[in-house]
Amino acid sequence: MSKINYNISNWGTVMGASVGLASVECEGTYEHLAIGSPQEGYTLVYKDPSGNEHVSYDVDNDVSGIIRGSNQVFPSSDAFVKVTESQTNPNQLSVRQTFIVPHNSTRIVIRMEVTNNGGANGHDVSDLLIKRYADIDVDTGGTLGWAGFLGRWEKTRYSVFTYNLDSDIPLSATPRRHNHVVNMVAMPSDLPLDDAFVGKFGAWQYKQRANNSPVVADGNARIDAIGVLQWHATKLRVGETVRLNLYYDAFRGFCRRGNGPVVGTTDPILVTDEPPIG
Repeated sequence: MSKINYNISNWGTVMGASVGLASVECEGTYEHLAIGSPQEGYTLVYKDPSGNEHVSYDVDNDVSGIIRGSNQVFPSSDAFVKVTESQTNPNQLSVRQTFIVPHNSTRIVIRMEVTNNGGANGHDVSDLLIKRYADIDVDTGGTLGWAGFLGRWEKTRYSVFTYNLDSDIPLSATPRRHNHVVNMVAMPSDLPLDDAFVGKFGAWQYKQRANNSPVVADGNARIDAIGVLQWHATKLRVGETVRLNLYYDAFRGFCRRGNGPVVGTTDPILVTDEPPIG
């Protein structure tokens, strides 16, 4: 892979009118966050001292309980760096996000800092849940679009990833397409990862605390799904901050299934029954 195309919004989501994340290869472009409903963003859920639950989210153009704030791009010789600021209404939690895209890399690193500002009455919050939500696809469009919204899904303890196999690609496709893997991965953070979840697209997992409508993520079926990484804190006191780290990555798959070259090409095929590793 040579590079990725990407777009970071001014309010802290990976999205864009034309592309949010795409792999750019010598044969063309594979889009991963762009076509249809480019849903990517975050959710904050907490309880106030009275036990009332508050749900705030900013995903694509669906925003509730979030006041979008400032943004700034910092010059760097080796990476694109953008910082965005937002807060919940009424200024209970603030969200400061740093997006880092190293030059000549296929990775978008996201650092989220969530601070309890205390709100109007200066109170702690409890049962805080933070979600990162993404409708990632293997190749929904671009110059080489062929997969629609379908991909194989799997997860590990710290990641959710989607991919296709070379055998999923139509043999008639010209130029020859390649299989890709698209990851969302949790890195070491102030809070341990609470869950890595694969859910059915259209269940709007980001609008509530619960993750509903899970799908079987075993790599055996090609489905339209979404990925969620989430963290949980029992309490966040006034003035405290938790820092969470994750990244999106996209790259060619490492193996193909089959026992000969692709028809019409001289490409060798590695015989294996193992799926790509996330």
